Amino acid sequence: MNYARRGFTLLELMIIVAIIGILAGIAVTRFGGVIDKSKEGATRGGLTSLRSALQIYYGDNTIFPSDDLSSLTENKKYIDNLPLVKLPGTSHPENRHVSVGASTAAALTDTGGWAYVNDPSSPMFGTLLINCSHPDSKNKVWAEQ
Repeated sequence: MNYARRGFTLLELMIIVAIIGILAGIAVTRFGGVIDKSKEGATRGGLTSLRSALQIYYGDNTIFPSDDLSSLTENKKYIDNLPLVKLPGTSHPENRHVSVGASTAAALTDTGGWAYVNDPSSPMFGTLLINCSHPDSKNKVWAEQ
């Protein structure tokens, strides 16, 4: 009898499934890191946008805002809304909250969101930071960016 081979054997199929499983496992772990890096990039981009809006406000008014940055979003003149702060790998929730204080030490409460020095008598007046003392994926502290 001459049997023509028309398909894969069970052993060949099991090997293919195992290889696909290994490749999928590698891809999923790499994909998780990409998501965290994209969140970090979005936060850094938001910081840059918000600092630019502060500089435009300063150019128009010759003083930084002395509130919780709500004057930047008023009538959407400087920025539509405060950017969302996403801090992967920390316990901080994603939020737009602004902690204000007379100095960077007073404004930094390590609760996530933004930290802003809103006291005109402070030498740090107008300083905007990310309100987090944890390191990012490059081991750089968020509040120092």
